[in-house]
Amino acid sequence: MSKGQEVGKKQEVIPVATNADNGPDPFFKWKYKLNQETGRKEFEALELSDGSKLDHQNLRKTLKKATGTTDGDVGERILKKVAHGMSADGIDVRLNEVSALLPALHPRDEAEAMLFGQFLALQSSGMKCLRLANLPEQGFYHEERLFNLANKLLNTANQTMQAVLKYRSGGQQIVQVIHVHNEGQAIVAQNFSHSTSARGGTEKNEN
Repeated sequence: MSKGQEVGKKQEVIPVATNADNGPDPFFKWKYKLNQETGRKEFEALELSDGSKLDHQNLRKTLKKATGTTDGDVGERILKKVAHGMSADGIDVRLNEVSALLPALHPRDEAEAMLFGQFLALQSSGMKCLRLANLPEQGFYHEERLFNLANKLLNTANQTMQAVLKYRSGGQQIVQVIHVHNEGQAIVAQNFSHSTSARGGTEKNEN
């Protein structure tokens, strides 16, 4: 290690959850059928992706992993609200995308589920702009505008993810400063804990 200071921010790692069989946990699959009279797709059934029985226990467990709540009405509203912001055509496609992707992000409560949903919607729209910009028939003017819009959407998506991490830490950020002297013989570490309070103060802890 060279002389000087190294400053690193403590970052939270979002864990990957698996079931007892070390396989992916099931998620909701929304089945729709086309109404020949109206020409619109209508909801038919709700299933689990692994084909297991959708009993009350599995329903609550799967809903909790997707939306951070076991309240069926609240969970359904979260999934449908997020689905409306996705870029895919068809409510069935959007709902199934959200139902598969939200559990992979492991929201801990309803607020995190909404923030993660915002992240997914922004990411989806940003990727759609990139896809349209890369169409061979796209003119330079529209291509440039689409790339700029994609950049804004994806940057906002990244800011949303940072908001989730800040929410999880309660607005607290830990910075560790390590001083190295005499080829590593003396090391002094200090932890500075910065938190936002009502008076805008900063707390400092030294070890």
